[in-house]
Amino acid sequence: MPIIEIHMLEGRTVQQKRAMVSGITEAVTFALGVRADQVRILIDELATEHFAVDGKTAGESRGTRRSNGELAASTDNRP
Repeated sequence: MPIIEIHMLEGRTVQQKRAMVSGITEAVTFALGVRADQVRILIDELATEHFAVDGKTAGESRGTRRSNGELAASTDNRP
């Protein structure tokens, strides 16, 4: 029973996550020769302030995502 764990920033729509899960399931069943009902997928969504690269959170680097998925300008004015 394959278990796939996905970590990604929050902000994707339900439709995007469902499409991703469907595509991954299809790929795993083809590659591993298992049935779709044997594939488990866990999605862990991270807040933009809970993921950082190069000393900056994703919220600082990209702006923060609104609940509708649109990017909002960052309110942090650090250089």
